[in-house]
This record gives sequence, C-alpha cells and structure tokens, in this order.
Amino acid sequence: MNTTNRRRLILAPLAATAAIATMVGVAGVASAGTLPTNAPTTAMTITNDTNQTLWLANSTNPYGSWIAGPDRTLAPHETEIVTAVSNNSTPVFPLEVSYGYGSLGAVANFVSTNDYMGATTNGSGVTGHNVQNFDVQTSIASGAPAMNASYILAPMMM
Repeated sequence: MNTTNRRRLILAPLAATAAIATMVGVAGVASAGTLPTNAPTTAMTITNDTNQTLWLANSTNPYGSWIAGPDRTLAPHETEIVTAVSNNSTPVFPLEVSYGYGSLGAVANFVSTNDYMGATTNGSGVTGHNVQNFDVQTSIASGAPAMNASYILAPMMM
C-alpha cells in the first residue's frame, strides 16, 4: 500500500468523526435557545447551592413568553438558565420563578425586572417557615434591553 492510500485510510475516518462532532455541537447550541434581538430579553441563571431539591412552586411571565422556562425541580448544587422574551406591550418586563424546599413550606423567590429605567432583582429572597438559614444572593451582569441576572440560593454565613 502506498503512502497516499495509507493517509486516506487514516484521514477519512478522522474527518468523518470531526464532521459528526461538529453537527452534534451545532445541534446542542441550537437547542440551548437563541435569544432574539428585536425585543427585550431576560436570562436568569439560578443556582441551588443547598443540599435540598427545589420544587417549582410558581413561574410568572405576564408580558412575554418563555424561551427556556424553569425546570420542575432543581437538584442540590445544580444550575439552570431560564430565558424569556418580552411581547413589547410594556416598557417594564418582570419575571418571577419560585421554588419550594424543605418540609415546612419555605419558598425561594427569584425575581427580575428588565426596565430601561434600571434593571433590578428586587423581591428576590426566601419566604415561609424556617427561612432564617438560607438567602438568595443576586447580581446583574447587564440591564435592558438584554438583562442577565444571576441568583444563588445558599445557606447563610454565620
């Protein structure tokens, strides 16, 4: 077998493998959800930094639609990214995702308001019974029109 045929036998499977990996990678990006650029959007990164499973209690998006809505459960130390787009009927685009945890009815609230006058996470926190041990920490990476906010439910530092 000459050198050219040997190269073809080695390179053809490598090229096919690379092509398949590229197609799988592109499909993964497409399924992650692309945010539109023609309307206000919000991306909420929610992290459960506790040893308890969170159960979806409520999700509110009154002026838009979910691109990637909240999961029904959020396992301990798991992170999800919730995304939504506004229907442009109002200059203010509020979202709320609430998860229950524990056996005493505690609820973690993750709230965002995408507003040109100032994006906020006001209203985020923990409510219900036995909440003194947990807190929701928030940060905003970017505001309107493409709001990106992060939330971490974590045990309070004593």
